[in-house]
Amino acid sequence: MIAVTQDHEQRETLAVEYNIPGHDPRGAASALFTRTRLALIEREGGKCWLSSLTAADLGPLEAHHYPIERCFAEGVDWPRFSNDCKFGLWGPHAQTFDWEAFFAGAAPDASGRMVPVDPYLFVDDMTVNGRLLGKQYHTGKDEGVHMLPEPIWLAQKYMVEGYQFSGAEVIHHAQEA
Repeated sequence: MIAVTQDHEQRETLAVEYNIPGHDPRGAASALFTRTRLALIEREGGKCWLSSLTAADLGPLEAHHYPIERCFAEGVDWPRFSNDCKFGLWGPHAQTFDWEAFFAGAAPDASGRMVPVDPYLFVDDMTVNGRLLGKQYHTGKDEGVHMLPEPIWLAQKYMVEGYQFSGAEVIHHAQEA
């Protein structure tokens, strides 16, 4: 193995195949998503989770479904996931979500798994299932969470100021007070 001693470009060719559970067409954002996106912006002080920069620096901020991506809502083992949330694995906001109300009216599926009446009550609530991101960190080529493996995407949060991360990005963080 050759030791790498200087900056170099790494090119990944990643192709993945996976199955997405059946779901209704996306369509317009739900009222819950729209309302809680605004609450998320306010709670986070209008700062991108990754860079701590504001919309003035980045352009419009977007709410990224996290940890449950919207397209997977119909396939989640909700009792299992809610237990992890109740124990704090997904942070204090998901921990304090009203899981009792979420499971009200739930019924078992063919395998006995409890299925909530409306999984989007959690999924589209950006105050418990959202991260505020600048558009480039959400869907941008070579820098967005939907375009990079998470360990590579997450590196952008901690790389030094001014680092040439990719052809599309030089790292910039909000300056600490």
